[in-house]
Amino acid sequence: MKYIKNIKLSWKALLINKTRTFFALIGLSIGITTVMVMVSIGNGAKKKMTEQFEKMGANLIVVNSGKNSKVMGRQQFINQVKSLKLKDAEALAEECPSVDKTVPTADKYVKIKYSNTATMTMVQGASPDFLEVKNFQIRQGRFFTDNEDKLTKRVAVLGNQVQKNLFGDKIPIGETIFIEKIPFVVIGTLISKGMSPDGANEDNVVVIPIQTSLRRVLNIDYLNRIFVKTKGKEVMNSAEKEIEFLLRERHKLNIKNKENDFTLDNKLNAMIAERESSQLFTWLIVGIASISLFVGGIGVLAVMLLSIRERTTEIGLRISVGARKKDIVQQFLFESSMLGISGGCSGVVTGLLISWIIGATTQWQTYISIDSVIMSVLFSFTIGLIFGVFPALKAAKLDPIQALQKE
Repeated sequence: MKYIKNIKLSWKALLINKTRTFFALIGLSIGITTVMVMVSIGNGAKKKMTEQFEKMGANLIVVNSGKNSKVMGRQQFINQVKSLKLKDAEALAEECPSVDKTVPTADKYVKIKYSNTATMTMVQGASPDFLEVKNFQIRQGRFFTDNEDKLTKRVAVLGNQVQKNLFGDKIPIGETIFIEKIPFVVIGTLISKGMSPDGANEDNVVVIPIQTSLRRVLNIDYLNRIFVKTKGKEVMNSAEKEIEFLLRERHKLNIKNKENDFTLDNKLNAMIAERESSQLFTWLIVGIASISLFVGGIGVLAVMLLSIRERTTEIGLRISVGARKKDIVQQFLFESSMLGISGGCSGVVTGLLISWIIGATTQWQTYISIDSVIMSVLFSFTIGLIFGVFPALKAAKLDPIQALQKE
């Protein structure tokens, strides 16, 4: 009952000067709103990035032929060589203890045609394990089999965008498309995956058997890359070392101590690096927003000091009739805490609303956890409490005789 009475008295005292209290609340509210919005954007970016890596295949290592570098988030291949072979993919699956499955691929951007409609797309030759290793799912029809791969059958599975470009709403199963003027029968379509973390459009692809790609379409005997699925995230670093050791041995690079003629892209390391960058950005924004909260705390301090100055007689009267110093301290701490909680709650509500608007009207994904809401309210409460300590102690130290005479 005592605490309820203190809360009522605190609100009554704060509402004596509504304008001053309002601006103090606004200061705290802006700080909490800024924190909520920025953290929601940072969390949304991390969540989206994690989803993209999971779609691609979290425990995935890509072996690229030659060397490559990343420019603006996209892979740029330089010094591409012809030393990566089908036998290498087989050896990695058989001889590396940490490797589960491999998918050799050879690809090229070409024009494909159906009836009077044509489109440019990536034609990717791959093995039948493509779906599992690359984490794709069949939407319609089926994927090609080992037997169709060995027999170099002219069968194709369409990515979601290619299907829409060539067929619209029509079901393409059984239809014939032309790749480099070579007829292929469509046997399946893929569920949309969107953009990869590297910026590649995963839906603008036509997948055909790797043997068919090498012999009938590209007329080459080497691979562009090998997708390697490890036996778990925990063995990815050891798998990377095993892959490098085996390929250097197979390509006879150790004899003359040559540089690697391939590049390993460990998706787990990329994901960790992206997370660290995102986390650093989030903390930077929170640090900037904390300055706003500090300014809001200064507002609480100013309001409480002005309140004490205006209520000197009241304080002196309370002390003279028996109020203890801790009662005075407690009363003013209640008032500053009420300011903090009220500013925090209004900031949380405003932050949730703005975050929802950003997520609904822009391409930025936002995400707010319950923990961040609770922490924001607790933080604003703490700000109010901390900045109320000095005014409360000052009020408790007033001499009751001088306080009563000040009127």
